[in-house]
Amino acid sequence: MFKNISAALGFGGAKVDTILDRNEVLQGGLVSGYVKVIGGKVDQSIEAIIIKLMTKVKQETGDNIEFMDHVLAQYSISEAFNAAAGVEYRFDFEFDLHPEAPITTLAVSNNQCVVWLDTELDIDYAIDASDKDVIHVLPLPAIANIMSKLIEDKDLKLVKSDMESGTISMPGFTNESGAYQEIEFRKSSIFSRGELELSFAIKGDTLYGLAEIDRALRGDTYKRFDISINASEAEIDDLVDYLI
Repeated sequence: MFKNISAALGFGGAKVDTILDRNEVLQGGLVSGYVKVIGGKVDQSIEAIIIKLMTKVKQETGDNIEFMDHVLAQYSISEAFNAAAGVEYRFDFEFDLHPEAPITTLAVSNNQCVVWLDTELDIDYAIDASDKDVIHVLPLPAIANIMSKLIEDKDLKLVKSDMESGTISMPGFTNESGAYQEIEFRKSSIFSRGELELSFAIKGDTLYGLAEIDRALRGDTYKRFDISINASEAEIDDLVDYLI
């Protein structure tokens, strides 16, 4: 009886550990690995193994800014099973990274974007065992090329990245996750002023984008665009010229 009560309180209960095949994943790329469950000191009934794809989203209330945990997607990777005491179980999984997961590998000091997997054991009448694993999200080549040209050809400097709460909508696309990444650039010259905030969204083979351009003395301008994720160098050059 004491062991059952301890397991319900989280002591001596089943343990969970998620092992990723790789922790660097291209936007929209395959996330794969396995979940290892080790039975505790007593048998326990596991209703499901749930993996949540998580990020942090900025919430502004008056003058206060908080970063709240936000679920981008959720996956159940097992049926109900009985975890016998001391027995180890393995559950393989794979899924495509949610296309609205933010890029986390930008070379900027003020990068507030993070992505991780939160793996939970759904156990009746007990504190769920859980495990957290960070995923480093790499930009698609087309996005990396766009940002590189903005920096190298248009004299912009990457200064900040975060996840904003809300919806962006444009012809052919509306985001579904309730959050979107905002990547901020500024003119690198101290003699120039101006900001560019970019949000990208992927749907199939199309890259959608929303740009907010702040030009000194001329106010804000918004530009929407779409381009193939396999766009040519010339098409990307044209897009960068359109933005700046």
